[in-house]
Amino acid sequence: MRSATTAPTTATTKACTAACVLAICGDSLVQAGVEGCDDGNMVDGDGCGADCQLESCGDGKVQGMEECDDGNAADDDACLSTCKNAVCGDLAVFAGMEECDDGNDVETDACLTTCKSAKCGDMVVQDTVDECDDGNMSNLDMCTNMCKLPTCMDKIQDGMETDIDCGAACPKCALGLACTKGSDCGTGFCAMNKCAVAPSCKAIKTADPMAKDGIFNIDPDGNGPVPAFDIYCDMTTDGGGWTLVLKADGSKATFLYDAVLWTNNALLNAGMTALDRNEAKFSSWNTVAFTDVLIGLESPILNMGALNLKTQKIPTGAKASMFALMSPNVYVPSTIGRPAWKALITASSLQTNCSREGFDGTCGGSRTRIGILGNQEMDCNSCDSYIGIGNQGAPCGGPERSVGNIAFCTPDNGDKSVPAFGVVFVR
Repeated sequence: MRSATTAPTTATTKACTAACVLAICGDSLVQAGVEGCDDGNMVDGDGCGADCQLESCGDGKVQGMEECDDGNAADDDACLSTCKNAVCGDLAVFAGMEECDDGNDVETDACLTTCKSAKCGDMVVQDTVDECDDGNMSNLDMCTNMCKLPTCMDKIQDGMETDIDCGAACPKCALGLACTKGSDCGTGFCAMNKCAVAPSCKAIKTADPMAKDGIFNIDPDGNGPVPAFDIYCDMTTDGGGWTLVLKADGSKATFLYDAVLWTNNALLNAGMTALDRNEAKFSSWNTVAFTDVLIGLESPILNMGALNLKTQKIPTGAKASMFALMSPNVYVPSTIGRPAWKALITASSLQTNCSREGFDGTCGGSRTRIGILGNQEMDCNSCDSYIGIGNQGAPCGGPERSVGNIAFCTPDNGDKSVPAFGVVFVR
């Protein structure tokens, strides 16, 4: 009988080991082409898996230092190709979770530290793109919804503007545009949140208590036949709201008592609306209703600079206009008293009797449209003194003064013939 011998095989390359035992994973012998490794144990995570394959990132198993292993090489899912969990800042954009990932912690570039793309409204000011970012989509604050600072030329209503590029610190708004107060409007008057033309200076002052002295556009008859016009408004004296109606120079005869300008509706130098020393009679004389008259006198009459006026308010009750008050040429008394009239001119003088005051007053040969008359006799028949505007006559001597103080024949402070510049306001 012939015995046969079989040459031993390499345990690592055959399914049968040198000990004639079937090779298996875990026998510490690597089967070529079958096993990648065999460390003799069935433990994963030591470099050789329990399936006798070399462990590596991408094999679908979490092992060793791996945080994850999804078995693919994609970097836009929850597990990177490096077997690390996707996190913001890893330079890989996690699809559906991140908008960007630039790997830095700079908040002012195109990608925020939250891995969100920078955009207007995220409360982060992006370099070279945003001028501001307040996190809201309102233009009506100090940052527009385009993340730009508001300007008066950006063609939108923004910042403190009341309408597009006007109001507040921007140019004044035109008629019909939105406003919150009179100073937002070119007309100085805001009614029902729209720029409008006021009927008087008083209406402007009521609508905007902070209104300043100056020239305003008013339209006393609204849709009536008289067009709107510019006029000076005193917004300071006695609470303001006074509309200028007349300016008269006492060194001239233009406004003597007998001048027809006092009783007709004709205008004089109506374009000279400034509070200056040019004589004028305005449309406001004929159109502005009032309950009080304010007169002011400057004496001596200065050559330059602002008028230096002493003023006095005269309550009248409701009147349709100065034309309505003066044109009947009928005396209308006032009750402000002799000291108030005398205070209009420094060192003024009046005869001690009569003291007829008010509008269209006469006393013998002396008369005054707005003022007070005095007499040395105990009656109002032969006055030789007056203080006011629209005066005429000097029966006891001296030149008459259309505006100012005339006093002769034993007045209380000596003889006077003092011209003054006078202004008349209504409210």
